[in-house]
Amino acid sequence: MNDKSDRKLKALIADDSASIRVLLSHTLTKMGYEVVECTNGTEVWKYIRKGEHFNIFILDWVMPGLSGVELCKKIRQSNTAGYQYILLLTGHKDLAPPLETIKRLSIQGYCEKSDRFDQLLLLIESGIKSISQMNIIKEINEELKDTYEKLENAYMESIETL
Repeated sequence: MNDKSDRKLKALIADDSASIRVLLSHTLTKMGYEVVECTNGTEVWKYIRKGEHFNIFILDWVMPGLSGVELCKKIRQSNTAGYQYILLLTGHKDLAPPLETIKRLSIQGYCEKSDRFDQLLLLIESGIKSISQMNIIKEINEELKDTYEKLENAYMESIETL
């Protein structure tokens, strides 16, 4: 493998609650992430529109500007850089996203904001492992593509020689 897997992972945290953002940002920074914090969906959209790539998005389901579901749609539509893990948070049990929405938008995790911070950390750890595995698969596929092209060129050269 090459050293692409050694690159620092980027996380975007979007929540209108400053305490949630600070807690998650501190935790992810200690885990080795480069972290960007946003207070609303409109700020997130500016990063996406500029083409910034994030490995993991932790988005509040209900926040000013664009909602979590609107952001998920935009992230999935503009995804040009490969696999991205999306984790939705909510403080409103009665406004939880429907399962159909979670499936349709390929949202990998959903968590209620509560006293159970360990559950949220577990989902983030799961996301980190998924990202790592997807990056390894991507690198292997790139190596296989390169090998296939070299093999095809060698075959064509041998045909021309004959």
